[in-house]
Amino acid sequence: MRRLLLGAVLLILACGGAATLPAPSQFSPTGTAAAMPTATIDVADMIGVFPAATFFVVTDDGIKAIALPNHATKYTIPTTGAVQVATVTAQSLVPGAGWVYVADEISDGTRLRWIDAASGAVLASWAEPSRRLVATGIGHGALAVEPTTGRVLALYADGERRVVEAYDPYSLRPLGKRFESSCGDRLLAGASRVVVPCFAAGEILISDNGGKAATVHLGVGAVVAAAIRSDGTTLVGRDDGTLERVAAGTFATERIEPFRPARLAPDGIASVDAQGFAIALLTTDIALGISELRSSSLRYISFPAGDRVREIPVGGLLAQGQFAFWSNGREARHIDLQQGFVETMATLSGMALPGGVGQ
Repeated sequence: MRRLLLGAVLLILACGGAATLPAPSQFSPTGTAAAMPTATIDVADMIGVFPAATFFVVTDDGIKAIALPNHATKYTIPTTGAVQVATVTAQSLVPGAGWVYVADEISDGTRLRWIDAASGAVLASWAEPSRRLVATGIGHGALAVEPTTGRVLALYADGERRVVEAYDPYSLRPLGKRFESSCGDRLLAGASRVVVPCFAAGEILISDNGGKAATVHLGVGAVVAAAIRSDGTTLVGRDDGTLERVAAGTFATERIEPFRPARLAPDGIASVDAQGFAIALLTTDIALGISELRSSSLRYISFPAGDRVREIPVGGLLAQGQFAFWSNGREARHIDLQQGFVETMATLSGMALPGGVGQ
């Protein structure tokens, strides 16, 4: 109880601290539009209790970089058309923690940008003429970073086919086709494994170490969510909360029966770290909270789906370390996965979708 009260008090105090933003990156931005700085304060280093994180939220006005724990909007990355975000986590084997990659639509194709997460500066940019990313309907899912190489991966639609292309993490120059498939709704990368789930078909395509993709039939029918841990373990789920886990380095599936009568939120599975997943359930509970910790690797979050539709995540769930992040369409929110307290980080204008979580 003391820890819970201390955490709540410190988080409240964080909103009133004072310090300066981190210094801009030493790299020079390219000729593309830079992020728009926002006057803010940052007390994360002063408190030291909660690890610093940035929640990147895709809005009509661009990508908002919202800081934890003080909830300040650090900057806004201008975007056009449909937008996708991918972040480099601390578990990556390449020296890129704190990097962010953004893809958005331009008039004649898709633009890729490498962003410095501390300052919002554009470090590199590349345009792919006449190419469109797979439409995910959320702020993530068609762009990923391969942890072992740092290569940026993009999932493109080529008629009915799907093509995964690789890019250099520094220059964003094309490195060639990673693989292609006949279906694909999301793009996931963990360890040396790249996974493309096909939701309606109830299957996933797995490519290890750049090899030819193998198809794994899940046996649960159509699925609505998928995520991958930094070690390559993949978890997918269908609407009723039934989960299938594919362990790192294998193609064998393990069935996990539903935890309770509930629905799995669309894109409601998020990798927390190298050991666990957070899972968003739509339930008849009257309050949002933590439902259960299973086998030290599955943390269920109960979202009231009755009259309190304000709580339902829109655009899926993201997680990092101690917190899970989501948007209800207008507000950026987070929950402490250990203590269960919930906070609204920011209220935004227009539609807001989760894009990524970084340092």
